[in-house]
Amino acid sequence: MAKRRKKIEEEEVEFEEPEFNEKEYLIGEIKKGRGIFIVFILAIVMGFVSAYLQVYIDAIVAFLVGISPLFVLNRILQFFQAEFKTRGTWVYAVLAFILIWISIWSVGLNPPFNDLSPPQIRVVKVYNGTTWVPIYTYSYGIYEKNLDKISWDKTVNIRVWVTDNVGVSVVQINDHRAQLKNGYYEVDGIKISGEIKINTIDVNNNEATQTIRIS
Repeated sequence: MAKRRKKIEEEEVEFEEPEFNEKEYLIGEIKKGRGIFIVFILAIVMGFVSAYLQVYIDAIVAFLVGISPLFVLNRILQFFQAEFKTRGTWVYAVLAFILIWISIWSVGLNPPFNDLSPPQIRVVKVYNGTTWVPIYTYSYGIYEKNLDKISWDKTVNIRVWVTDNVGVSVVQINDHRAQLKNGYYEVDGIKISGEIKINTIDVNNNEATQTIRIS
């Protein structure tokens, strides 16, 4: 029993706590912080690159190019004298890259960077001689009953309310170019035969059409 106690005491005496190297710790933290900063910047850049590629090339290409830096991330960090020593830090860095990259990618697909949405044809009205009669709204559709209130055997004036995320470029009504008047795009004195066809194009060449049959 005495021998065992003596052995334990000797082991306790022999144990020495490793000396804390403050300089090495600070250098490691600096390299880790630099690495996280690089990951954030890289994710933001690739997010915008993916948005550009999706708009002008293809979504699959945008995904592959956007995620490609993860496969060479270690070399990128080494080039900038940064590093992640623990597995947990690596997992955090990869997840942060993916989340930021996807978020910026989504932002890059919307105004003011891009506009993928076509114009919205909100309201179509026809002048019946005394007042403007709505024959179509975006929320309701075609007002069949109001179509009967129009004398289609004569020339009519038609106005359209169109909205867009960025800006409307062209509005045509039955191949007649409409002019902007008091917030509406209007064509005066046209003859209608069977249908009203509205074609709109925004400044980014996104197109929308609406056809209203009158007979």
